[in-house]
Amino acid sequence: MNNYLLSSIKPFYVMEILEKAQEYEKKGRKITHLEIGEPTQKVSMTIRESAKVSIDKGRDRYSNSLGVLELREMVAERYEQNLSVNISPDQVVITTGSSAALILALISLIKAGDQVVIVEPYYPCYPQLVKIFGGRVRVFKTFENEGYQINIKKLEKFLSKKDKVLILNSPSNPTGVSQNKKVLSFLSSLRINIISDEIYQGLNYDFNPASILQYDKKAIVVDGFSKFYSMTGWRLGYLVVPKVMIRGIQKLQQNMYICAPTISQHAAIGALQIENNEISKMLKSYKRRRNYTINSLSSMGIDISYTPDSSFYVFANMTNYTDNSLDLSLDILNKVGLGVAPGLDFGSSFKRHIRFSYSSSYKNIQIGLDKMREYIKEYT
Repeated sequence: MNNYLLSSIKPFYVMEILEKAQEYEKKGRKITHLEIGEPTQKVSMTIRESAKVSIDKGRDRYSNSLGVLELREMVAERYEQNLSVNISPDQVVITTGSSAALILALISLIKAGDQVVIVEPYYPCYPQLVKIFGGRVRVFKTFENEGYQINIKKLEKFLSKKDKVLILNSPSNPTGVSQNKKVLSFLSSLRINIISDEIYQGLNYDFNPASILQYDKKAIVVDGFSKFYSMTGWRLGYLVVPKVMIRGIQKLQQNMYICAPTISQHAAIGALQIENNEISKMLKSYKRRRNYTINSLSSMGIDISYTPDSSFYVFANMTNYTDNSLDLSLDILNKVGLGVAPGLDFGSSFKRHIRFSYSSSYKNIQIGLDKMREYIKEYT
């Protein structure tokens, strides 16, 4: 057993909050969940019907290791229609969730000892995966007073010739911020491999979504169907990579995963056929929930001094209340029955932050924020 590696991997703290919440629920307590970034809306009937048809027609065997061709063609067409980016279906690899996409990308680009730059705050698994594959993590910090945008001048000074990969998450978990066009254009000029995790791409409320591929054709994009289409349990993601990398990634896929779940791939074909009015309705609903969350937090003295333009998260600075977000999150859960995500998950610079997810229903968000108001009033 690789004791050294296993002991060095940090917990996913939000999952520990969830598991503690589930313990309370088993004892009969009513818990409100604003900790997990999982959409609670029902999966579209178009998606479910597409899955049922695939089962009825026996489309439930292994697919091509790169994925069902029709789905790859539709993904490529989506980039052309939505982003004016011309990619070939031969650049698309369908994966078992976006996590598998990220794993395949990292294995393809780094070897033991290579330096990987991660933008903080970051999705918790990034440094852990880099560590698992023998890479060395270098953390570049962004700040709330700069709107969590990457400071180009600071990054230029920060980067080293030894840095092999930069992992970008735009739109971001946990901030809900998309990097602006100036930043994306600058990143495309760097002599470094870019992995852009765009799993929240399209969940933009204030301006049209952007992709690193609009600026850098050599970048690798990680995306999927979990967040935008509420297909978390279907475990389906994809990679967009330069053609020169396809054969190598295909061999990795064959050996590690064989192929992505075939029924889920056919369900995703249905997802990409959903009417625009249904998508528009969903985005309006999320924007309403975002505005309510920010206004409610501000009314209880928790100032959100930046604008989350995408995804379904608000990252709140709780410096006035704690210097340990994990302890605070556990206390909030214990005292008022509200689950929130500790900022410690997203980087050591954010141990005083907590993340609220508004991926839940509007009513559930209201209940949860009322509980937060009670906690602030009664216990701080």
